[in-house]
Amino acid sequence: MGNGVSAEEAEAVGYRVLGVQPASPASGAGLVSFLDFVVECDGTELKELDSTLIDKIKAFEDKPLACKIYNIKSRQTREVIITPRRGWGGHGLLGVTIRFDTYFKADEQLVRVLEIEDGSPAQIAGLRPQSDYLLGTAERAFADASALNEECARHLNRPVEFYAYNVDTDEVRVITVLPTHDWGGKGLLGAAVAHGYLHRLPARCRNTNGISVEPERPVHPNARNAMSDLDTPAPAAPADGAPPLPHST
Repeated sequence: MGNGVSAEEAEAVGYRVLGVQPASPASGAGLVSFLDFVVECDGTELKELDSTLIDKIKAFEDKPLACKIYNIKSRQTREVIITPRRGWGGHGLLGVTIRFDTYFKADEQLVRVLEIEDGSPAQIAGLRPQSDYLLGTAERAFADASALNEECARHLNRPVEFYAYNVDTDEVRVITVLPTHDWGGKGLLGAAVAHGYLHRLPARCRNTNGISVEPERPVHPNARNAMSDLDTPAPAAPADGAPPLPHST
């Protein structure tokens, strides 16, 4: 493959699920934000960024649509039946935001929360030390702690939404953080985080797909590269590579 991309990596693509709206067709089908990828729809593999998925969703309005879903936590592919429809009370035919992305080694692209300072932005956002993992934003996965630091710096003194997974509750939730130097301690978040082999998801949480816990709204303020299920597809932001060292953020 050109540009240093292996055949395995080139094949490991699909539409990452983001922003599953409560009571939506996507929620009813059990789709899980950030951890699920739509990899096949009505028998068609989704290997390219094009209109195929959107066209299928529209064509199957009010009809059962078979999709194959790959989950990066359980590393399993499952088939779900979802019926695109209007009138369910939210936005879109499925009630989901999606982004074309790679799932190659995606289960390694996360940052573990180790410690949280009292009164810090991390504590105010409800992050939990040891059991929480920061996954990324609607734009990008956190390939390492440097990617997290970049997002915090880019949203200095402005709220930003992060996806977090908790190993105790098995839930993926959206947290709103205000990165700032003005909280009285070190770092923009006031949290010690780490990335790497010793901080991967534990085996005890690998036998499930996880559960989405979403806010009661359809869009993300920082979701520039994501799309709803009625929009035109947009590509994923490139992942960054950096040494897996602990960071305070």
